[in-house]
Amino acid sequence: MKKGTYMFFLMLTILSLTACVTTNPAPIVRGGPHTRSVGAAQDAVVYTVGENRPIQVPVLRSIPSAIRGIYEPTDSIYLGAWLAPDMSIRDFNDKVGQRHAVFVHEMHIDDEVPANWVLQCIAALATPLIMLHPAANDAEDAMLARLAQNLGAFDLPMFVAFYPHGTGAVPAHGLTPAEYSIAFRYARAVFLRYAPHVAFVWVAPSLQSTIRNPFFPGSDVVDWVGVPLLSYRNSDGFAADIIADFAQFYQTFQAHHPIMALPLGVSHFSRADHVYQLEAASAEITRIYRELMGFPRLGLVIYADAFGIGRGMQDDFSITLEDQLIKAYSAAISTRHFAIQLEQNARQGPRWVRSASTGYLWEGQIFINTNTLDELSITVPRNITEIGDHSFVDADRITRSISFCNMRHAVLIE
Repeated sequence: MKKGTYMFFLMLTILSLTACVTTNPAPIVRGGPHTRSVGAAQDAVVYTVGENRPIQVPVLRSIPSAIRGIYEPTDSIYLGAWLAPDMSIRDFNDKVGQRHAVFVHEMHIDDEVPANWVLQCIAALATPLIMLHPAANDAEDAMLARLAQNLGAFDLPMFVAFYPHGTGAVPAHGLTPAEYSIAFRYARAVFLRYAPHVAFVWVAPSLQSTIRNPFFPGSDVVDWVGVPLLSYRNSDGFAADIIADFAQFYQTFQAHHPIMALPLGVSHFSRADHVYQLEAASAEITRIYRELMGFPRLGLVIYADAFGIGRGMQDDFSITLEDQLIKAYSAAISTRHFAIQLEQNARQGPRWVRSASTGYLWEGQIFINTNTLDELSITVPRNITEIGDHSFVDADRITRSISFCNMRHAVLIE
């Protein structure tokens, strides 16, 4: 397909993304007395977190002008999927009732370019993301140049996740941090020469990674940061709250790069108990996709439909073999905040930043953590409210435009 023809159809299908409509939160009914006075602190009110407790919500503050990364969306999250080899892009989109913006293909550097798969992406108006692994031999320089030239010949936006670490303690690519950094930086230079439309992705080894990770090759050569978000099961349920873990990872990288979940998966079966938990998995999929909207620099979420027991894994994360999971996933991605088309020109403008401290909704009021006020250089008013072990301020006492976004389920501070 010629570039002009592709661009014509691309422009016809780009969705018009609208800003989040903010409204005041509905009153929260409290079931009983949860307040007490505090000795000498006459201006403080303490709320004891009980059954009818304040609702914890993220707080987003706007910055008026920010440079976005290549292909970073303005105010949405791209939908993506990682499919099993026997599942076509068209069949997946039909099953879940929604187009997706990005699809994943795994290959080694000495493999042939998957031209048929790239054409599938083009036909679906989707963007390819290639998980690129090292070759089995040492002649990688020539192979890298050939691969970049072949991918560049498509003249299309693409993502390349270069030499992902894998989930084990030992890197799957077998390189030392210094060797990996040199390889990543060299590959980025080669692709800039032959395939400038390719965005390079560094895949963090785990949610505990930081920008000081020895394998991080440097912000000057990394376009996006990816991280696996896999919610495993054990005999007692989900092993961890991946949203809480991701929040810490997100704070480390949000100032530097757009972030992608590569991939996201929710287990509905584990060999730990050999029990199918479709209802629990459906509820967790719903919760996770809702809460991910509160991370404004999370730009892409790729669901791990290919990650099942058949891949030699302990847990099954796939969704397309279970009607209940398909329905839950389809409902979870139905909001207009999830985008089905890549943006190519959204490079500058206002952007939301997630505060390291959460806020609360309580009895129809918004409460802002005093640490967030410090981030904004706002003087803390005299009257404070203590929720748990932290100090908060009623939003009515702050001279800023503060509202609640129902879609993001987050407090917005202009």
